Amino acid sequence: MARRLFFVPTVRRDVAELHGEMAQHLTRVLRVEKGQVFEISDNEQLYLAEIEMARKELVTFRVIEKLEARPAPFPVTLCVSLFKFDHFEWMIEKATELGVGAIQPLVTERSEHGLERAAPKRAERWRRIAMEASQQCRRMRVPEVRELATLGGVLGGAEGARIWLDERPGGRPLLEVMERERPTAVTLLLGPEGGWAEREATVIAEAGWVATSLGSLVLRAETAAMAALTLVQASGSAYRESRA
Repeated sequence: MARRLFFVPTVRRDVAELHGEMAQHLTRVLRVEKGQVFEISDNEQLYLAEIEMARKELVTFRVIEKLEARPAPFPVTLCVSLFKFDHFEWMIEKATELGVGAIQPLVTERSEHGLERAAPKRAERWRRIAMEASQQCRRMRVPEVRELATLGGVLGGAEGARIWLDERPGGRPLLEVMERERPTAVTLLLGPEGGWAEREATVIAEAGWVATSLGSLVLRAETAAMAALTLVQASGSAYRESRA
């Protein structure tokens, strides 16, 4: 059975500590005890560690050994327009499970009114969701959940192949683009529930992004994000392994 993994802020002199709410979760919910062995990560290195002390608001780990890093997912940045927060949080959790490297929330013309004002207060909650999902699926690194940005703020600085999902006719199938381009990294751009405004679509296209399609089905934003991530990860990981 696979060991559970926990993220710690730092590992210093082979010791790591969790305080406050995170420690309480381990001691009160998971009921961890001294002597139990888990994997821990400081978001850079993976370790095998033993619990040295478990109190209400303090859990101390003692490193037993460094572990070999697990293969990293294919690098994908998801730039996604804000939509209803309960759906958005579900998307963060599932995108983390699917190996996303970073999530960039965006405010766009058709973002639901008021979400951009509430989003900054949700940022830490979103990062917590990403961390908990990473622990659950035993990722070595937590995806970065970035501060809210505008569409114009991300168009020029994207990494790897720049791909956007366009619900209008004419977009190339996403899988076809991946198989032909074989990029080493992807930035994926996803619009709001109401779709891209015409002005935004023009700006994205003029910035050189590749318009792609997931087919003729009408998908909710969070469903489209999962479908696109699955295709990009599967395709990118497959040809990366073929080159190894």
